Amino acid sequence: MKFLDENNAYLDCANEEINTTNSSGKMVARLLTTVSQNEIERTSERTKVGLAGAIKEGHVPST
Repeated sequence: MKFLDENNAYLDCANEEINTTNSSGKMVARLLTTVSQNEIERTSERTKVGLAGAIKEGHVPST
């Protein structure tokens, strides 16, 4: 959203009801961005826990 605001641009999705020219569209875009970021962080956390468990069981991860 910051990039769009700083560059006087907007996002208007054809398949979704997201249009950043109004406050509702901006809110939806922010919520979707937040949910997406949360999923990235949760995936990272699960990966780290799984890797630590594998190492603890004696499995050496390959690179």
